[in-house]
Amino acid sequence: MESIFHEKQPSGNMDDSGFFSIQVISNALKVWGLELILFNSPEYRRLRIDPINERSFICNYKEHWFTVRKLGKQWFNLNLS
Repeated sequence: MESIFHEKQPSGNMDDSGFFSIQVISNALKVWGLELILFNSPEYRRLRIDPINERSFICNYKEHWFTVRKLGKQWFNLNLS
């Protein structure tokens, strides 16, 4: 009975539209040994990361996630929708 109760509760990690929270994205990246660092975080500033030297970014615009990836010297938007 308790498992049915938990299945009926809304999750803060995903909504009905398929939007995933930042925590879900971060944990999914850890499986591949990758780390999500927020662009405007103190850690990002502390590490002095230069965006030009990065290979990819996961972006969110109006609750839509998309990835921008650099291949060679060119950037590509890997958005599927």
